[in-house]
Amino acid sequence: MELSAEPMARCPVFALVAGETSGDQLGAGVIRALKQRYPQARFVGIGGPEMMAEGLESWYPMSRLSVMGLFEVLKHLPGLLRLRRQLIHRLRSLRPTAFIGIDAPDFNFTVEARLKADGVPAFHYVGPSVWAWREHRLKKIREQVDGVFVLFPFETSLYERYGIPVKYVGHYMAAESHQAPLKSQARETWGLSEKVSVTGLLPGSRSAEISVMMPLYLQAAGLLLNRYPTMQFVIAAVNEQACAMIKGQLANLAAWQQPHFQVKTGQVKTAIAASDQLIVTSGTATLQTALMQRPFVLAIKVHPLSYWLMKRLATTPWVGLPNVLAQQSVVPELIQHEATPLKLVQQLIPLIDSPQAREHQISVFAQQQVALEQPSAERVVDGLVAWLPSLRSAGDAS
Repeated sequence: MELSAEPMARCPVFALVAGETSGDQLGAGVIRALKQRYPQARFVGIGGPEMMAEGLESWYPMSRLSVMGLFEVLKHLPGLLRLRRQLIHRLRSLRPTAFIGIDAPDFNFTVEARLKADGVPAFHYVGPSVWAWREHRLKKIREQVDGVFVLFPFETSLYERYGIPVKYVGHYMAAESHQAPLKSQARETWGLSEKVSVTGLLPGSRSAEISVMMPLYLQAAGLLLNRYPTMQFVIAAVNEQACAMIKGQLANLAAWQQPHFQVKTGQVKTAIAASDQLIVTSGTATLQTALMQRPFVLAIKVHPLSYWLMKRLATTPWVGLPNVLAQQSVVPELIQHEATPLKLVQQLIPLIDSPQAREHQISVFAQQQVALEQPSAERVVDGLVAWLPSLRSAGDAS
C-alpha cells in the first residue's frame, strides 16, 4: 500500500507522541533512525527525556499522559481531553509529513483518526494487544490509521485479516539486551559484593503503580530477610518523582532492614543485571527482565474496577509478555488478590534455591531473545518509506 501525498519540502517534519517511559524509549530509537535518513528533519509532539535528547520539540510534558487504569483515567479525563484537542489543532495547522503515535492507544488513536481524516498520514507504533482482548477493535482501527507497526511476529496475520497495513518490527529491547552490563559491572555500580544474593524490585513507572506495589514488595522483602539475612535489594526508579516516593516508603522500614535496600534513578538495566532474581510489576519491564535472562516473579494490583473490566474482556490467561510469547506459565503471575507478601515469597524461593527452576525460565527467555531481535527502529522507517512515496523523494534529496 502506498499513500498519495503532495510533493514535500526538502526537510520533512515528523510528529510523534509517546505516553510513558517505554514509549519514550521506542520514540527515541525511531527519531535516531529517521535522522540517519533525513538529517535535516524536524521532530515535534509529546515525549520524555530520551526523545527530547534526540531532538524532539515536546509541546507538553509526557507525564500528563502517564495515567494507569480506568478509574485513574476517568479522574484525569477533562485535562486529557483538553490536551488532546490542543494537540490536534496544532498538528492540523502544522501538517507534518507523518504522525506516529507510540503506544498510548486511548489517546493516540483519536489523534490518528482526526489527522488521517484531514489528509495527514497517521501511523501507530506498537499495535494494541488485540490478540489478548477485544479483537473487534481492529474494525475501528482500520478506519483510524494508515498503518500499524507490531512488536511480535504472530500479530501480522491478525491485522492482515482485517485489511490493515502492518509491519512486524521486532522489539528494540531484544537487540539492546546485548548491551546490558555484566553482573560484576552492575554490582560495582550499586556497590554490591558478588558474593551476596541480590533481589531486584521493579515497582513500575507510574505513581499509582508505585503507591500500590512498593509496600507489598517491601513486606515480601522483610519476609525474605528472615530467611536470607544477608540478601540485598536494589530498586530502580524511572524518575526523581518515583525515587522520592520509594525513598519515602523505605523510611518506614525497621532500622535493621534499611541498610539492605538501595534505590537509584534511571538504573533499570543495572538493577536487573545486578540481580540474581527479581519481583516485577507487569509491563514492559517483564520483557526487559526476560530478555536480560534473569528469573523473576510477576505481581500487579490495579483499581478493582479496572481489574473487573480487564478480567471480563481478556482472551488470554496470562498478563506477562514472556508467558504470552511462550504460551505457557513460565513466570509465576500473582494478580490482584493473589498478590500478597507471603505468596510472593513462596514463588520466589524456588528461583533462589533451585538451579533447575532458574534454568527453566532462563532457557525460555533465551529463545525469546533470538526470536524478537530485529533492527526495530530501522524497520519502522522502512515501513514509512514503503507507505509514503514522498519520503522516498525526500530521502533522495537529502
